[in-house]
Amino acid sequence: MSPKPPLSFGIGMLCYRRYETFRHALDTYQAAGLFDLADETLIAFNQIDDDARQIAEDYGLRCIGSEENTGILGGFKMLAGGLSADIVLLLENDLPLIESADRARLQIENAKAALTKEQVQVFRFRHRIHPGYRDVAAPKFLRYYEPSAIAQLRRLVRPGKAKKLIGNALYVLSEPDKTFDEIERMPEGWFRLSAKNITWSNQSIMVRRDFFLDKILGYAEANPSRRTVNGFPDIEKELNSAYWRNSGWHIGADLGLFTHAEP
Repeated sequence: MSPKPPLSFGIGMLCYRRYETFRHALDTYQAAGLFDLADETLIAFNQIDDDARQIAEDYGLRCIGSEENTGILGGFKMLAGGLSADIVLLLENDLPLIESADRARLQIENAKAALTKEQVQVFRFRHRIHPGYRDVAAPKFLRYYEPSAIAQLRRLVRPGKAKKLIGNALYVLSEPDKTFDEIERMPEGWFRLSAKNITWSNQSIMVRRDFFLDKILGYAEANPSRRTVNGFPDIEKELNSAYWRNSGWHIGADLGLFTHAEP
């Protein structure tokens, strides 16, 4: 029996305005040769206009777009639906790459292998040391796990909440696996943990495309949250649920590649 061909890999970028910020991010991707690692690339523009099309032309990238703003969920659905690759790295317009080309290649190859072997269902790429703007992972973790009586009391009063935040240790501790048994260091150096111990995040993720469309967006569309972002569902609120925690899925995270740019 001949071996199966490797799974194809695509990079998709969702953009809604903030074009100068997006151009800066694209410059970092080009400098590191990020697009050379992919079988296909695509930009999806929410509320596409001539300036958006010019960006795609300037960087030699294929683009699609919606005439109206469809929000985060709608935008990611458009993006993932416009790609054809088996495995996709999904980015937003304000996520510059801050690691070297060699580290980018290594981390991406490790993540592709983990997804291919189904060791994980999602791989995170937000930088663990320099997560950037609106880093809420570290403050949330420390509320429950800093060395204080108040944090200890919070763990006793809300053990379920504390369990969900164990994974945020990735963004606080250099060796989180030595503190928490729930976090496993893999032979290649990246970390693996259960969805029980870390929430879903839209930011800088690699997934199988069919899994993202069917399991993630399918659930989010069928179970909209009352809480929205500018009137639109954002996936994260919908996935902060028992569906995610009890899924049996696993998440991978390495040092990370992308930070969140200031507005």
